[in-house]
Amino acid sequence: MRKKYQVIALDMDGTVLNDKKEVGQRTRAAIHKALAAGREVVFCTGRSYAEMGGILQEFPDMHYLCGESGALLYDLKKNVPLKLLSIPEREISRIRETIAGRDIMPHFISEGRSIVNCAQLRRMEYYQMGAYQSAYLRTAIEVTDVFQMAEEEKCSVEKINLFHTNSKEREKTRKDLEQQQLFLTMVDSEISSLECTSQGVSKATGLNALCSELGISLEQVIMVGDADNDCEALRAAGLSVAMGNANRRVKTLCDVQVADNNHDGCAQAIEKYLFGETI
Repeated sequence: MRKKYQVIALDMDGTVLNDKKEVGQRTRAAIHKALAAGREVVFCTGRSYAEMGGILQEFPDMHYLCGESGALLYDLKKNVPLKLLSIPEREISRIRETIAGRDIMPHFISEGRSIVNCAQLRRMEYYQMGAYQSAYLRTAIEVTDVFQMAEEEKCSVEKINLFHTNSKEREKTRKDLEQQQLFLTMVDSEISSLECTSQGVSKATGLNALCSELGISLEQVIMVGDADNDCEALRAAGLSVAMGNANRRVKTLCDVQVADNNHDGCAQAIEKYLFGETI
């Protein structure tokens, strides 16, 4: 008899990864078991392909990556993007004008690359993103000005993260951008980060593209997450699972809850809901 759930989509930070930014042993084993059984396990993350490189090496049987908050669907077997949704050039220019002169660290995700300003890379703790600095030092491309680089290269920019010094500054940026009625999707992330993608793009649209590729419905997908940028995907999935460390909004909208990211909540989700085992 065919199982109802064919895919489990897992957010990364605060979900698959514990507070040390590592994959727990039990979670790693559960993912490998699911992949070996022919199930699709998909990392559904705001991270770029470049930022996922080291983690993906641990799971060579994984077929797809839903990255960049839904702007990227990547075929890991063929090593090609299946979908890449860019922010319009006009919107990038307006973001640049809006934050000009303010103390904000822009992070561009372009064609799977992670790109930052060299003058800010080693000051990420100041921008409330210190937990990610070591990873960025390994994977990010350093440039003098990310906006200038994008303009000169005429490259696709799928996502822009704006790292602020505090949440009050983030709210100012959000309001300033909303007043301009730009064609953007904006989501709060971490302590004071604002994620910007093209209008309508979310992890839900990324999962919908994956389902089209697989020939299944979103009802056959389990989504596991913890934060605001997971909400659209959690609402769209057949089963929504909140991590024990999830924020109040996520816990309220989800169907079920598992342990937190430091106690292998993802392993519980795989064992209990993908395989129907007792945890």
